[in-house]
Amino acid sequence: MKTLVLQSQKPGVLPSWQRRCCDSVRAWSKLRGFDYSFCGDELFRPLPPALREKLRIQPVVATDLARLLLMGEALRSGYERAIWCDADLMIFRDFEPLPLDHSFGREVWVQGRDDGVHSYRRIHNAWLQFTADSPILPFYTDRAAAMLERVKMPVVPQFIGPKLLSALHNIVGFHVEERVGMLSPLSMRDLLLGSGPALSELSEAHGESLCAVNLCASYVDKSSDGVCHSDGDYSAAVRALIAPNCPL
Repeated sequence: MKTLVLQSQKPGVLPSWQRRCCDSVRAWSKLRGFDYSFCGDELFRPLPPALREKLRIQPVVATDLARLLLMGEALRSGYERAIWCDADLMIFRDFEPLPLDHSFGREVWVQGRDDGVHSYRRIHNAWLQFTADSPILPFYTDRAAAMLERVKMPVVPQFIGPKLLSALHNIVGFHVEERVGMLSPLSMRDLLLGSGPALSELSEAHGESLCAVNLCASYVDKSSDGVCHSDGDYSAAVRALIAPNCPL
């Protein structure tokens, strides 16, 4: 299947751990025989001018819509499948994408509570996969754009991403790529330690070995659940993921 893998990041110098994330996606694409494309601010070119101006103050939200429009362009140009990977998504094991018309990544967000840890299962858009004949991409794109046209800014960063997708998923049941997950700060802490309750909760909730995880760049130097990870910690997490004894 003729496939294009897409990534984007705003211009500037990336920290070393994030460069390794992008390199992992590029290498995986080559291994699988997929075309690969990386862009900067040109990602926003497909946005309608009025929405581009409205979303100028919230580039994260703009990116969530722009990636859908870019994938649609790729599929109309002759690709049979388009895959989006966030720039902070690390692929550490080879895997073959599901032979489905669409799939979203799995978010298992592990947090602390008085009696230990608890996980919340949602879906995320750090991984998106659509085929040219999928009805999901045009539907999602249309409704996301309509919501942004109607809403008063600002909105929560996950407005048309995980929040909208998880709400729809609870009703209609999208296909989920369980091998592409996400690390909360607590899960990353346990990864750095080699084991722990958060990592056990994450693995059990997925039910199968992970091959890629979104590292959540927005949490660099941000305290959550009593932990605060630096760029150095993120680099250590990448090394732990590609190590032969990776616990995931």
